Amino acid sequence: MVAGGKHTRGQHGAVGTGTRRGVLATLVAGVVVVGAVAAGAVGGIGGDGRGTVVRVVDGDTLIADIRGEETTIRLLNIDTPETKDPDQPVQCLGPEASEFLAERLPAGTEIELEYDQERTDRYGRTLAGVLESDSLVNAEIAAAGLGVPVLFEPNDRFLPEVEEAASTAQADGLGLFAADIACTIPAQIAEVAQAADGIPTTVEGDPAGPLAEAATVVEDADALVAGLADDGLPGLGNAVLAAPLMAQYMSERREEAGDVLERGTTGHERMQEAKTAYDEEQERLRKEKEERERREREERERQEREEREREEQEREEREERERKERERKAQQQPAASSSGSSSSGKSGGSSSGSSSGSSIGSSSGSGTSSGSSSSGSGSSGGSSSGKSSSGGSSGSSCVPYGPEILYSDDGGYTGKRYGMPGGKTFRKCS
Repeated sequence: MVAGGKHTRGQHGAVGTGTRRGVLATLVAGVVVVGAVAAGAVGGIGGDGRGTVVRVVDGDTLIADIRGEETTIRLLNIDTPETKDPDQPVQCLGPEASEFLAERLPAGTEIELEYDQERTDRYGRTLAGVLESDSLVNAEIAAAGLGVPVLFEPNDRFLPEVEEAASTAQADGLGLFAADIACTIPAQIAEVAQAADGIPTTVEGDPAGPLAEAATVVEDADALVAGLADDGLPGLGNAVLAAPLMAQYMSERREEAGDVLERGTTGHERMQEAKTAYDEEQERLRKEKEERERREREERERQEREEREREEQEREEREERERKERERKAQQQPAASSSGSSSSGKSGGSSSGSSSGSSIGSSSGSGTSSGSSSSGSGSSGGSSSGKSSSGGSSGSSCVPYGPEILYSDDGGYTGKRYGMPGGKTFRKCS
C-alpha cells in the first residue's frame, strides 16, 4: 500500500532483514551447499545485500557502491520510459521517472538489495529489489505512474507488489495514466476525442472549413488507432506500454480510440453531406442567377433593338417626308415659270397686232409696205417678248439638262421646251 509517499512491503514481500540473516546463518552452519544456494537466492552474504547509492542512471537503473565496488543495479519487475536508448527518442515521462528515482534515492543513500532467482541480466546488470526504510522503491515507481509491471522469467518475486501499485496509479490517473499530461496515451485519446466531439452538427454558410477540420480529426484518430498497436507505441512516445502485462490496459485504450475514430468519421460524413447540399444549393443559385441575367440581357437587347428600329423607322419617315416635300416644291416651281412665259407671249402678240394695225392705218397707199412693216413689227414684238422671257429665265436657277443638244439635230429634246424658241441649246429650269 502507499503510505507517506512510500510503498511498504505486503504479504508478497521478501522476509525481513533480521529473519533473512538468521535463516542464512542457519543454512551456513548446517548444510553449506544448500546454504550457499539459498544465499545466492536471497542475497545478503558477504554484505552484498546492502549498498550505498552512487548515482541514478534512469528511472529503473542506478549505480550503488557494494563492498567498495560500483555495481549497476536494475530494479526488478518495473520498467520505466526510456531516456538513454539510442534507437528511440526520449519516451513520455522518461525524464520524470529518472528525476523521481534521483530524488527518492539521492547519492549517499543506504539501500538494501533483495534478489530473485537470476542475479544478472544479459547486460551484466545486477537484478534486485531496492528497499529504503523498508519500502520497496520498485513499487513506489509504479505507484507514481512512472513505470509499468514487467516480468522477465523467472524473476517474479516483486511482481505482485508492483502490479498492485500500478493498478492504483491507473485508477487514480497518475503519471503514464494521466489524461492531463500531453504525452500520455489517455491525453492523446482525450485530445482527439474532444476534436471529434467538436465537429458541428449544423453549419451556417459554407461547411468547407468544418469539413476540413473534420477530415483532420479523422486523420488524427486513424493515426492514433494505428499508433496504439504495439509496434506503433514508440512513435507515440509510450513504448513502455507495449509490455505484455499492459495488454489489458492497452486493449481498453484501443477500443476507446476506435470509438473516437468512429465518432470522428460520423462527424466527417455529416460535414461532407452538408458540403454536398451546400454546393448543390450554390449551383442552383448560380444557375438561377445566370438564367436571370440571361433574361435581363435579352430584355435589354430587345429594348435596344426596338429602340434602333424605332429610330430607323423615324429616320425613314423623316426622309420620306423630306423627299415628298422636295418633289412638291419641284412640281410647283416649273408651273410658276410656265405661267410667266405664257403671259409674256400673249403680251408680245398683242403688241405686234396693235403695231401692225397702226402701220396699216397709216400706210393706206402701199399694202406691200404695210405688210412688210407689219411683219417687221411682229418680228420685233416677238423678239422683244423673247428677250423678256429670257431675262426672266436668267433670274431663276437653271442647270443643264444633260449634254448640250443642237435644236436642229435629229434626236433632239422633244419634251416640253423652256427658254427662247429657236435657241441652240435647251436647259431645264427648276
